[in-house]
Amino acid sequence: MEAKKKRLTLDLDPPVQRRLKAIAALKGVSMRRYCLVAIGKELDRDEASGVPGRGFNREAFERLVAHREELFGGQPLPGDSVELLREARETRDAEMEGGP
Repeated sequence: MEAKKKRLTLDLDPPVQRRLKAIAALKGVSMRRYCLVAIGKELDRDEASGVPGRGFNREAFERLVAHREELFGGQPLPGDSVELLREARETRDAEMEGGP
């Protein structure tokens, strides 16, 4: 029995979406297919370079707890964690795009 597929929504800037649409059309594939192949290639490359493609295991959790203790000494995290995650993602995305 095949596993149920999960949906992922991407918000693309218009120039990126136009490039994606054009390249996929030139290759004769759908934008969906192009993205699936590109994601698969990137995952293969990351896994080959040592970035584990497996989930969040017990060892990773224990390292996270130790790191949190080292940084915050048992104090609650400052601010809203959702906001902290959003800011971290925006920073990461800007760095990946060559921004500040």
